[in-house]
Amino acid sequence: MIVGMGMDVVEIDRIRRLHQRWGAPRLGRVFTDGELEYCLDRADPAPSLAARFAAKEAFYKALGTGWGRAGALRDVEVRRDAAG
Repeated sequence: MIVGMGMDVVEIDRIRRLHQRWGAPRLGRVFTDGELEYCLDRADPAPSLAARFAAKEAFYKALGTGWGRAGALRDVEVRRDAAG
């Protein structure tokens, strides 16, 4: 049974600018070590970071709580599996 559904859109250039300005240490407030390891290994990490950020926000929207009350964005990890 689907209890909730969420979707979010993130501007990739905005994430790119944040990455350039802050670097990986500050991004660690939002992304897990595993997410950063995967994304920063890409030629252009911004699309992968943006996708994970959008998925995290969608998750909390689906809960109906927003990420501030239910937990931090870093508390949710978005991973790739064999199916993508």
